[in-house]
Order: sequence, then structure tokens, then C-alpha cells
Amino acid sequence: MSKLSAVALATLALCALPASAADAEYAVRWDPRQGGPATPEDALRSLRLTVDERSQMEVTYFDVTPPPGLPEGFTAILRQRIGGRHHELTFKLRGAQPLPEQPALKLWDCPLGPTDDRKDEVDVGFVAAGKTVTAYSRSCDVNAKQAVPLPAALQARPKGCASMMTRLRSGKLKIEEWRLADGSVLIEASRPAPYNPKSMRAFEHDVLKPLLALNIQPLDRSKSAIGGDCR
Repeated sequence: MSKLSAVALATLALCALPASAADAEYAVRWDPRQGGPATPEDALRSLRLTVDERSQMEVTYFDVTPPPGLPEGFTAILRQRIGGRHHELTFKLRGAQPLPEQPALKLWDCPLGPTDDRKDEVDVGFVAAGKTVTAYSRSCDVNAKQAVPLPAALQARPKGCASMMTRLRSGKLKIEEWRLADGSVLIEASRPAPYNPKSMRAFEHDVLKPLLALNIQPLDRSKSAIGGDCR
């Protein structure tokens, strides 16, 4: 398939998207051993941006018993992030097709309990210029200054490894460095925006193409898949 036809197909898919899935996160991930900026700081400098905010967290994933009503083709993900006194527990549904229209997000029974911190999002990962991998997600978060209890119904079991994540922010752009349990390093550049052709082209122009010019080799696996792989 030519690059032009791939872009045309992606544009058609965007135009057909229902209004309920209007928010997206555009991202590109790479292994610095294969080329490209070696650190988040190097990546920001290459994009001619400065650091507005810096944070660091330990990230752990869990195996869970899927809750009742899990949509067909979706995976249940439970993630914990701890940084200083900040504790965050996130439950996410992730699949390759759009979520069913019902229940609506505000009526969804989040397995973490009552929380207004929830969102539907389209995850758009660039694997080359004009080529993306798309996933659909629904998530809810609980944030606290102490450990957040794991829901008993999920029967959460730690996967047995943790990653250290350093995040730099510059405006809406995030550059994250993930130091994984096996010693390898993953870097991701991401930015939220509406799910439409204009936003996709903007991310490709502003972020992807400058990084490709620095010889990054985009990865096609999600952070959840990489960070939760404890083999």
C-alpha cells in the first residue's frame, strides 16, 4: 500500500468516527538504542522546546479478573503509579474497535468505585510517517496522597516488575522515559488533541517528522504492553 493510500484510509476512518470518541492522544515511541534522542531532554531540545514541568513515578501493572460486561475484543488493564506522596490507580479498557455506545461514560460502573476522573480516548500511535496503529480506550482514575486500595472484585495480582517513568512537559507535549525492569529504555512523545485529520497532521508535522529526521525507529507496541511484560 502506498503512503498516499494509507493516509487516505486513515483520514476516512477519522471522518467516520462517532462524536462520542472525539478525544485522542497522538504518540510515537522508540528505543534509543536503535537511534534517535537518547533522553527526554535531548528529545525536547531537538524539538526546540523547553521543560515546563518534570515528574517521576514508579509504574506497576497487575493481572486482573475481568469485570462483568467486558466488551468483546477489549482487555482490562490495571495500573498503579507512585511518585512521592502522589498515588494514582487507573483501570482501563482497551481494544481495537470503538466501544459500544452503551453504557455512556458518565453511567459506566468504574471498578475502582465512584470517581469523576474518567475519559474515553482514541490512542493513535505512529509507526511511520503516514502510518498509525489505533486503539480505543475507556479509563477511570483514583488519585490520593496515600496508597489506593485495590478493588477486591478485580482480584489484582502484581505482574512482578515495575518501571521508573520520568516525564517532562512542554505545553501540551509530554516526553516520557520508561526504564523497564529488564534494563531497557523506552521513550515516548505524546500530545492530546481532538481526533481528526487536522490534529493528526499537526502531530506528524510538529513531532513525528523532526524525530524521524533524527533516526528514531518507531515501535508498534503500547506502553501498557511493554511496561506490563515482565518476562
